[in-house]
Amino acid sequence: MTELLRGFDAFTMAFMVAILYLSLSAVLVYTALCRRTYPGFGSMALAQVSWSVGLFLNYFRPFETLFSLYLGALLMQFYGVLLYRGLLLYGGVSPQRRLPLNYIAFAVVSAVQAYYMFVDFNTCARVVTFSVGMAFFFLRIAIEPYATKLWQRHATQSVFSLFFFLLGAAFTVRAYKALHSTNCLPSGPDDMAKLLFIMAVVITPVLTFSIIAMTFARMEAELRCANEELLAMSETDALTNLANRRKFDLAYESEWERALRLQQTMAVVILDVDDFKQYNDRYGHQAGDNCLRTLAQVLREHARRVMDVAARYGGEEFALILPGMTGVEAASLAEDVRRWVERAGIEHEGAGRGNVVTVSAGVAALVPVRGTSPIDLLSAADAALYAAKAKGKNVVVLA
Repeated sequence: MTELLRGFDAFTMAFMVAILYLSLSAVLVYTALCRRTYPGFGSMALAQVSWSVGLFLNYFRPFETLFSLYLGALLMQFYGVLLYRGLLLYGGVSPQRRLPLNYIAFAVVSAVQAYYMFVDFNTCARVVTFSVGMAFFFLRIAIEPYATKLWQRHATQSVFSLFFFLLGAAFTVRAYKALHSTNCLPSGPDDMAKLLFIMAVVITPVLTFSIIAMTFARMEAELRCANEELLAMSETDALTNLANRRKFDLAYESEWERALRLQQTMAVVILDVDDFKQYNDRYGHQAGDNCLRTLAQVLREHARRVMDVAARYGGEEFALILPGMTGVEAASLAEDVRRWVERAGIEHEGAGRGNVVTVSAGVAALVPVRGTSPIDLLSAADAALYAAKAKGKNVVVLA
């Protein structure tokens, strides 16, 4: 491996890596400026730019040599600070507590490097300081997303952590080797630096892809959630939060087909608030809305099975789909609902029946057979409801 590394020209490698970094940085900057991104993406893009410029200054030294080396090292160190900040924000973690430690580490490393650059020039000490700083930043980036409970990890987070752990380990090894070396040449990077160049060529495109993929995966997840919310809203009655008529019709058709296939009983209950128009006229529409919400809550508490559907059928009418229930069982459940509403004691003066709001219900059940229309069951339940009204209201009738 050593012989192989020695066969590479260090400055050619540095030049190619710098070009690669600048190209990928341009992609991230374009994405940050022209596409929808999330908090922290800008810091990650700026980190990539900082590393690219720092690498170029460090190995091609367009200014005075020591100044170029020092400025390049600072920019490469600042890459770790910016990238960590970006990941913090992207993970939904406040940087106020964690980021100051990076600033302190950056200031200490910068000061030590300045000492060994301008006061007591020592290449080995400079390499040790730089490598320790990079190892510190990279290992924090790798480990903390999994060590912090509030950190929201998104797609490709594991890729980030794996690669930065490897980079942190490589910089640790480089620091150890430089610490025990007696001949750190200032003229060019050592074999360990060449190995880091090779790792950069492999890892950098993957990390850039990971940053972009993480963003688009998050956008897709949010879009999926938004579509699910829109679907739920389109199938939910805004006043009562029960299923609306559209959802009822879809569920009814689905349960009818299932009952027909399995040859099992299916029951339907249609409920209507007695004298609701008079109630609205007397107490106002706000009170009427509250009355309907109360009935909806009672229905939710009684239609507890996963397959049960409670829906606002229209106006003051509500309906229950009760798969697998017989007519007697469904009528018993409807009777419980009727009693609960009556016991709620919602005042309805002049309505009779205790001067409280009441409901009437029609119940029907059957085992679907070929040739039977789904409308037949609903029609039977509706006819039973009319019979309940004819009996004086506040009653349940089984078709």
